Amino acid sequence: MSLMEEIIAAVEAMPPFPQVVHRALKELSEPEYEVADLVEILKVDQAVTANILKLCNSAYFGLPRKVSSLKEAVVYLGATQLRQLLLSGAVNKIYDQPNEGYAVFADELWRHALATAVMGQVLRRHLKLKLDDNLVFTSALLHDVGKVVLSNFVADRYLEIEKLVEEEGCAFQEAEKRVLGFDHAEIGGRIAVKWDFPPEIVAAISFHHQPARAGKSYRLLTELVALANNLTVMVGYGTGVDGLACRGHGLLLEKLQVKERDLENLLLLFQMEMAKTCDIAGVGE
Repeated sequence: MSLMEEIIAAVEAMPPFPQVVHRALKELSEPEYEVADLVEILKVDQAVTANILKLCNSAYFGLPRKVSSLKEAVVYLGATQLRQLLLSGAVNKIYDQPNEGYAVFADELWRHALATAVMGQVLRRHLKLKLDDNLVFTSALLHDVGKVVLSNFVADRYLEIEKLVEEEGCAFQEAEKRVLGFDHAEIGGRIAVKWDFPPEIVAAISFHHQPARAGKSYRLLTELVALANNLTVMVGYGTGVDGLACRGHGLLLEKLQVKERDLENLLLLFQMEMAKTCDIAGVGE
């Protein structure tokens, strides 16, 4: 079996995305979802239920009394915070899988994913883009999921990839493709298809380093995820994984009409939102 065939087989062997989370997110996507229906979905997963109650009773909310009812906790949290908690919990476990190639960066990979999701939301709101906030958060959170699979194939080849980046000026994903036959964005797209995510999320993951390749309908979302990815690297979330070996930063700022003078305020907003999201997700910054 060739290396490329082994990588494709590893994608096929990936466990499914947690079905309780998938079903809950689908229910939450309805404009007027039924709390009772959502509770029926969530209550079958004890770990998810425990996390929801833990967050609701945390100092972050500061409620005057302890909440012990899942239904009451769902109402208190609301759709946005519940969605972030469910996604963050599921995706954290995925990024936290044992691996070799990126093992030294495992925690940083997760922090970068979460930071990119937060940055994407901050940019969307600032630019008043007509994009669904949930699609932005999910696409950005999963944009590097391909590294979970590729990590096991990078172990003996990481220095070779690093050398191409440093000595030949390759972008990180270009070096991956030259060495492995795939880059992490392509593999991430394949995983998103396997997990039955919608095509706009698949496109944003697949082309977050080459947004011009995304279909016209998905280009804006992909460009936003690409810029969020670059900006989080710029402020120190993910430097160890990709370094600054990413391209198109200036072009993305121009295309999305982000003014250089606005960046300082945007990054300040990002830090504030990142702190909130880390509280909700139950992780450290």
